[in-house]
Amino acid sequence: MAARVRMNVRLLALAATLSLGACATASPPPAAPTPSAPEAGVTPPQIADPRAMPDAATLALYRTWIAEGRVAHPYPESVDRMYAVMMCESEGRARIVNPAGPYTGLFQYSKITWGDVWNTYRDQGMLDPKAQIFATALAWQLKMQSHWTCYRKTG
Repeated sequence: MAARVRMNVRLLALAATLSLGACATASPPPAAPTPSAPEAGVTPPQIADPRAMPDAATLALYRTWIAEGRVAHPYPESVDRMYAVMMCESEGRARIVNPAGPYTGLFQYSKITWGDVWNTYRDQGMLDPKAQIFATALAWQLKMQSHWTCYRKTG
């Protein structure tokens, strides 16, 4: 019972943290029992300016990782839906920071949310795009989709 209460408190804290965040963009966008860490190796190129838009190859890589994340952490929405939320939140800019939060990365996590116990990817860098994608897939598997403002906007 106490464990359930602690989990509910953590989920409420996550909901509050995510719902307070605003999208990083000013306008609408043009099961594994033990989740494994995103594989090292394939990473998108580092962009000197975090405000710069990613190229088509990087966005295609993100879409691939979203599909892999959905396999690792099944959730009912489509790959296209998570991609749309990502594009609304950050326009695919993995290093973007929203100064209103600050919220960071593809899915605009706060440091508190990223470091919470539910996130089995928390030991990886919050700016790691693959870790953000897999963590978001896990969050969606845990039925946390509605905590993203852009989830509601893209529905």
